[in-house]
Amino acid sequence: MSSRHFITAVAAAAILAPLHISHAQLSEQQKRLIDSAVPEKATVTPKQPRRVLIWNTPFMEQSPHKGYTIPQAEYAMRLLGKRTGAFEPVVSDDVAMYLPENLKKLDAIIMNNSNGPWIRPTEKDMAKFKNYGDDIDAAEKMLRKSLLDWVADGGGIVAYHHAVGGNTHWGEFLELLGAGYWGHPWNEEVAVKLDEPDNPLLAAFEGEDFRIAEEIFQFREPYSREKLRVLLSLDTKKTNMTVPWIHRTDGDFALAWIKQHGKGRVFYCAFGHRTEIWWNKPILRFYLDGIQFATGDLKADTTPSGPIKPIPPAKAVETQS
Repeated sequence: MSSRHFITAVAAAAILAPLHISHAQLSEQQKRLIDSAVPEKATVTPKQPRRVLIWNTPFMEQSPHKGYTIPQAEYAMRLLGKRTGAFEPVVSDDVAMYLPENLKKLDAIIMNNSNGPWIRPTEKDMAKFKNYGDDIDAAEKMLRKSLLDWVADGGGIVAYHHAVGGNTHWGEFLELLGAGYWGHPWNEEVAVKLDEPDNPLLAAFEGEDFRIAEEIFQFREPYSREKLRVLLSLDTKKTNMTVPWIHRTDGDFALAWIKQHGKGRVFYCAFGHRTEIWWNKPILRFYLDGIQFATGDLKADTTPSGPIKPIPPAKAVETQS
């Protein structure tokens, strides 16, 4: 079955089930679905043993994705590492993981729908930062520098969906990921196009555009194709563009991209809202490849895509008098 038909089938099946499993945790049925969808082997053999943090927001109670997608994604990400041998998964919501001595033990971080101002320690967290007393501002400044330095020195970031809603008070974090969140006009089936069908990171889709039912984001600054290499984007010619709250006027609705940050690598994809995303075979393969890109094992060109061609104005229709 082709990627396009598989994804469409998954979307169709989702119509028969609830869109959200509100505040529920991972069920045995969901485990079985994820188990059957996770690839059996890594795309490329790791150059060395890899250790990857699966980062859950410490502000879970405020997360719009708690219960119905974060636990399913965490299970899928853990299984991607264990089954394929691509990486050793480590799961945490402890902000102390971002101390320099802890980051140096990692090859990449998966930001699992991790929204909220999580780079800022809480008063309770400060017991882990003894050198800073009760100075939360100083501790946050140190953690910010620690993360940026680690990526610039070769660390990898994999972020999906509302991870872009994390640390919105910190502009450099949005620069790191490549965009700012600007709402989600769509929560329905949409058309997705492969911007580079032959890109090694898009092998999961077998060169075919596809349709998928999902909550679809649009992005604002610092998003720019002059900074990012776009992999997937919304096909506006085959998608309902009459939905409200569309702010972009240039037709540029990117959905996945990669970028370089110093010696490090960043992979972002907007998919990850609907629970059934986490047993979608092509999407899981795509995310595995994104992880292997972030760890440095799967090579891909990060040269920015460059601006899209402007949409030409409609030609006036000449009539004979």
